[in-house]
Amino acid sequence: MPTPATTPVALDDALAEGISERTFRRRWAILATLCLGLMTAMIANMSLNLALPDLAVDFSLTQLELTWVVEAFVLVFAALLFIAAAIADRYGRKRTMMVGLVIFVLASLYAPFFATTGAELIASRAVMGIGGALVMPTTLSLVNVVFPSKERPKAIAIWAAVAGVGMMVGSLLTGILLHFFDWHSAFVLGAVFGVLSLAVTWRIVPESVDEKVTPVDWIGGAFVTIALAGLVYTIMEAPSHGFDDTMTIVAAVAGLAALSAFIWWELRATHPMLDLSLFKRSRFTLSVISVTLTFFAMMGAFFGMTQIFQLVMDYNSLITSLAFIPAMLPMMIIGPLVPKYVERFGTRWTVIPGLFAIATGFGLMTTWPTIPSYWDFLLAMSIITLGMAMVMTPATNMLMSSVPRNRSGMGSAMNDTTRELGASLGIAVLGSLIANQYTSAIAPVADELPAEAGAAVGDSLAGAIAVADQMAAGGGAMAEAAGQVAFAAQEAFMDANQYAMGISALIAIATAILMLIALPRGDKSLSGEPGTALGEDVPAGSLAADVLRGGKPAPGGTDAHDPARASAAPTSRPSGGSA
Repeated sequence: MPTPATTPVALDDALAEGISERTFRRRWAILATLCLGLMTAMIANMSLNLALPDLAVDFSLTQLELTWVVEAFVLVFAALLFIAAAIADRYGRKRTMMVGLVIFVLASLYAPFFATTGAELIASRAVMGIGGALVMPTTLSLVNVVFPSKERPKAIAIWAAVAGVGMMVGSLLTGILLHFFDWHSAFVLGAVFGVLSLAVTWRIVPESVDEKVTPVDWIGGAFVTIALAGLVYTIMEAPSHGFDDTMTIVAAVAGLAALSAFIWWELRATHPMLDLSLFKRSRFTLSVISVTLTFFAMMGAFFGMTQIFQLVMDYNSLITSLAFIPAMLPMMIIGPLVPKYVERFGTRWTVIPGLFAIATGFGLMTTWPTIPSYWDFLLAMSIITLGMAMVMTPATNMLMSSVPRNRSGMGSAMNDTTRELGASLGIAVLGSLIANQYTSAIAPVADELPAEAGAAVGDSLAGAIAVADQMAAGGGAMAEAAGQVAFAAQEAFMDANQYAMGISALIAIATAILMLIALPRGDKSLSGEPGTALGEDVPAGSLAADVLRGGKPAPGGTDAHDPARASAAPTSRPSGGSA
């Protein structure tokens, strides 16, 4: 007896949407492969944080260079997402993903085995960012064209869950490796993931392209790349260098000017890289807002929580990595089930409770004592990740269903860019808020210490703990004073973190109220025809019009590499075989 996944009706639906039978029967294996590629890009985003102390010693890095070892990847990655996705749509999504994986692997291997200076290390991280940008948006684009509309929400939900926990998995695996090996293993980890993903992608993933052969908007791509590079640089550097720093001002002005030019050009371009008319669709706009603000709050929380684990609760790097995993389980377990919940209760009553759950988790964080227990963390963070699963899955589905399927890269790039901007803003804004509140609260203690020690205590919690450790080594009254300094610094940091978490809770509540007002009532579908939002007119002659009339296009599917058939096809289709 055939399973539901392979019934003739389901297969007919897939064929009607231009998905070949071979691709349809391998779709879950393809999804697993794409998630492996996604994990490869996500791991690179967080894997080096725990290895920074060793890198600083071996390469004699300054604090600025150490910062750019991390930020070089993020800056290049975020800046290239749109142009990379457009290239993938035009010239082949599988091809682009594989090129990205090759670049990523080569750069990952160069750093540990050939780099001899800090500049080379930073450059290798920037090249890894190029590879990551070619991989990440392409994975979601392929998910969007491999699965039929009825199954697409579940597939995207799984993709979103992997994207949500990917960075934490990277930190965990790196923490385990660094416990037994040195910093080289952090780069080798990424290379191993990349090689595995490359081999499986070549064997399993079908090629697909934009069948309308939409030209790449190179001018718009240049504008948006400069805009994102300038804005992300400003977001990352302003908290530490200030808005009066020359480079920060130049980056901000260049970013805003390029963004204005991008908007001007896209409104006039025949084939825009980002169709700005999409923002007229409430589903698209609200999904962008919810993704941005959710990642803003989440990354701000993770930024503070890592320091609490290590400097307040006295966890080592390995235990810190392990501690996050149980709290991520709600996202992994609940995420794939969310589409069923949406079918029953609607998008509105999935997203809004999810946002209130996020606000509740942040609210619990504001009640923590100076030295919280692990159970305090687990309860609050589990509620937050549960809420994220309820928000991210519908939001990603709404965004992807709002763009034409042949331009899946456009939706994927928008989704990934909002995640990166939200995360960067969260770390910058909430991190600065925590730093400023901490400095203000610890000032009376710092003023009573010698100038050098007082400056270290006032700069950061890490500096305060280092000073306290030095004082404790003196024994006697110094040891007692050291305990007082350490506790005062921990108390100041926790107060600052609670203030930031209160802000995060308010952001989540405000977003929930916006969704309550703006999300359409009675929307219980996450699938539908990509590019056609609910409540909008369906173009005559389109696949959606045929389905809504009760008709069905001729089954059989077409291959993306057949130009004669592709030219008349309304959507982007994967071919059945591998390259």
